[in-house]
Amino acid sequence: MLLTQDKQIWILEDDPGCRFVYQEILGPIYEVVFFDALKDFQKRLEKFKQHHFNDILIVADLTLKDGHFMSLLKDTGCLNNKSFIVVSSDEEMSSIRTAFKGGALDYLTKPFKKSELIVKIENIFNQIEKRLEREQEVYLDGHMISNLTGKQVALLKLFLGNDIREVERQDILQNVWGDMTVHPKTVDVHLYNLRRKIHPYGYLIRSEGGGRWRLLSERIDQNNS
Repeated sequence: MLLTQDKQIWILEDDPGCRFVYQEILGPIYEVVFFDALKDFQKRLEKFKQHHFNDILIVADLTLKDGHFMSLLKDTGCLNNKSFIVVSSDEEMSSIRTAFKGGALDYLTKPFKKSELIVKIENIFNQIEKRLEREQEVYLDGHMISNLTGKQVALLKLFLGNDIREVERQDILQNVWGDMTVHPKTVDVHLYNLRRKIHPYGYLIRSEGGGRWRLLSERIDQNNS
């Protein structure tokens, strides 16, 4: 199965057995981060407060050792604009209603099926990607570049953010991925895919060496060669 290095699953679960199951199921596909206490989860949220969260999904048990997950909505509102699902042994209708009312995208009861969890998570990330494609438009010298993913939009805007349209690897990691740890080849893969999408419009992304890339018009590049 393909490892999706640029997507993270944050799992709030204090039961060691359940954590092991999650690692076995999701670890080979996503980067998995575990929290066994709400206070640790809130600290992580604070650290990532500038992050767009389009590549992070929260999977939460309702009850942790230091409180109830849904209390975060009432106390701080820190789950606003965050994608999360609830996985709990609580089958009470009132709990399920509260979760959905609080913004949960889905509610699974334990024990759950491996295939069901994977498919639901895949569908959520696909829905997020499609929404970003509909909502975000980038104009390049008067041309509207369409069908870009959220990461590709961020990359292209980074190139357009300076006069020489040049960016360095560290700038990309900091501005597009923030504090997330990504695979060393992740930047290269996203640049390659962006390069393919802007080529029909007459543009290219050229490596300048030393971890630097420049966005160029092919017409300009050909005239200077």
